[in-house]
Amino acid sequence: MKKSRYFSDLIKNYIEEVDDLVTDSEGKSVLQKRLNEKRREIDAILPMIEFSPEMVSVVFYGAFDFRSPETMQRVVLSEPGDADFLAWAELENELAVSAWAKPLIDSSLKVQGGDVFLVATAALEFLRNKDSIPAPMPEPETEKEGGAEGEEGDEDGSDDLNEAGADWLAEQGFDPLDR
Repeated sequence: MKKSRYFSDLIKNYIEEVDDLVTDSEGKSVLQKRLNEKRREIDAILPMIEFSPEMVSVVFYGAFDFRSPETMQRVVLSEPGDADFLAWAELENELAVSAWAKPLIDSSLKVQGGDVFLVATAALEFLRNKDSIPAPMPEPETEKEGGAEGEEGDEDGSDDLNEAGADWLAEQGFDPLDR
């Protein structure tokens, strides 16, 4: 899907942030737990919207349904300050917002830049859904790295992902897991 340079850069960081929340160091799925923790900390993390909005945007993961894909496409082709970059009050009418997200929206609107942040967040969620970006990790990279040698029976690629994750953790200085 086409998007402005602003959203091209931001969506990459957003997906990486979501990926970081998906599993713990043992490979267990902890996305919902971590999202709930961030949601409880909204007031403490909101100052980050100025320099790292994607780290805060994740609190709205799954919060929006989009009534007008056309409107959202206009938004993702724009940048803050452009005429097509709607104000939150205008965009909100084009969204169905989950009830749990409404207090988070209220908190966001109280901080400087909160309006732009919310529009950008809705656009990121739209892109995440429309681009069908695989989560938690893109598979083409693991397929290229893994090869077909001796990897029969690994239909879902989980062994490749586990090995890549273990290698990365070892590179970061963590002790390798005994298997």
